[in-house]
Amino acid sequence: MTTNRQHNDETTIWEGTTWPLGCLSLLCCNSVRWKITSKRIDYTTGCCGSSEHTVDVRRITDLDFHRSCLQMCSGRGTLTIHAADHPPICITTFGMRGTYTKLKEVWLSTKSVVAVV
Repeated sequence: MTTNRQHNDETTIWEGTTWPLGCLSLLCCNSVRWKITSKRIDYTTGCCGSSEHTVDVRRITDLDFHRSCLQMCSGRGTLTIHAADHPPICITTFGMRGTYTKLKEVWLSTKSVVAVV
């Protein structure tokens, strides 16, 4: 599900749920709930959402987008987010190409802002 809501200068880029183990994810309580905004990446993992993680967009060091031929035909892809002091974050689901493009624009605009002390 893609939404674009404004809240305190924070725009939602993408929000959704992924199931890393496919159909078995429901049995193993292994879903990941995501919310990517213009300021941070929040995701909840584990049984009943037992672990929550947040990565600030300013901490992103690199972004990758990849998809196989089969994924391309079905509109799926994998967005990989590399952030300082954090293991790579991989999101594989439908519509990731658009999410990659929007997140890349936000990330590049935050990199171009220089702090003056």
